[in-house]
Amino acid sequence: MKIWAYVILAGIIAGAIGTGLRWAYTSGYDKRDQEVQQDIIDAQETARADEEAKWKDTVAAAEATIVVEERIVEKIRVVEREIPKVVERIVEVTPECADLGPDFAGLLNDQIRASNGLQSPEAPPGVDEGMP
Repeated sequence: MKIWAYVILAGIIAGAIGTGLRWAYTSGYDKRDQEVQQDIIDAQETARADEEAKWKDTVAAAEATIVVEERIVEKIRVVEREIPKVVERIVEVTPECADLGPDFAGLLNDQIRASNGLQSPEAPPGVDEGMP
């Protein structure tokens, strides 16, 4: 064989050895990169699940608040419908309207309680001359 054949054969062998070493060297990095990528994906899924749980808790709390506020609004609407009737009754009984009477004060108190989220008592308390 001629010398140039030996040179080419040596080049092929050196290239094969270099390629094998490079593959062996980078395969560890590729494996590590895959493990890190999987860890990142797992962490993202965990964070996403945590955020979804927090979001569901927030929505549940908001729904409860909305239900309470809807009840308050409905109570205010009922009270607002009753006020003109009571005032009209008071005007018919006492045209001078010097005193609007306990009915008006009771409706006003109901409206204030409803706006503060409190329920009105079933039987209103008696008049106590302003004493607690």
